[in-house]
Amino acid sequence: MELITKSFADQCIAFPARVDSVLAEITTVAGAKDLLGKASAMQHYADRLKAGIEVQKPIAVGVLKIKTKLGELLPEGKRGPKSEDNSACQTSEFGKSAITAYRKMAANSEKLDDYANATDDVPTQGEFLKYIANGSIIATKHGNGIVDWYTPEKYIDAVRKVMGGIDLDPATSKCAQDIIKASTHYTEADDGLSKDWAGRVYLNPPFKMPEVKEFVFKLCDSIESKAVSQAIMLTNNNTDTKWFHRATRLCQGVCFTSGRISFYNAAGDQSSPTNGQSFCYFGKRQAAFAREFSKLGVVLCPALKTK
Repeated sequence: MELITKSFADQCIAFPARVDSVLAEITTVAGAKDLLGKASAMQHYADRLKAGIEVQKPIAVGVLKIKTKLGELLPEGKRGPKSEDNSACQTSEFGKSAITAYRKMAANSEKLDDYANATDDVPTQGEFLKYIANGSIIATKHGNGIVDWYTPEKYIDAVRKVMGGIDLDPATSKCAQDIIKASTHYTEADDGLSKDWAGRVYLNPPFKMPEVKEFVFKLCDSIESKAVSQAIMLTNNNTDTKWFHRATRLCQGVCFTSGRISFYNAAGDQSSPTNGQSFCYFGKRQAAFAREFSKLGVVLCPALKTK
């Protein structure tokens, strides 16, 4: 295993400032393209070493700065007189989607440093573009590096029909509440796990460990203490996990959805996880759950216990 030398780490940490200095002198597409190639090689090397976010993040910021500069230098698509640096020919070396992305980044160049400072992860071109589209807001991440995904309205409508309303959503965002409209809601900043839960709860926990387990166990504890009267929980159908087993043993019904749910995010994107989803119902309105959620998938309810 290769080790990260202190000199390489120091170069990486200073990379954004170095890029700013070099870009100030670059006036051609060819010059920016050459610098991007060198920066990409540096980024690949750091990734291969698994150098860690302290090293990888500044390199990624430098790469975004160079792409932003390219967006400024690349000519418009219309043919025109051949320029001194042959930039019209240089344009053909980039894909149409890359050129569009670079130009959008260039048009929002003043937001790049704010984005880099706001994110806790290694910055990427895709996430910067989402940051721009989302009104300069960083969305909280759920499992597998996917940004915060929200439940489509038809499922929330079913939740309301079953429970009669939603008193609490303990793992949510302001954007998601445009549809959920819970009487009380807790965002990541509120730390829903530290609060008392009561009433009718809708839970769509973060799809990553250990958060998903902590939220599911918190709900189960609140059901068992009778603080929560009804609840519907949406998770991936990870049937091999302890948290899924605890929830399904306690609940009064499970719906395995027909196909994977197409979630949406604050930027307007839609995406489906790689595995299926399920809803668990806790409460006394088992028949209502079976009626409404059978429209959305296969519903299984535990047999009544016999003496």
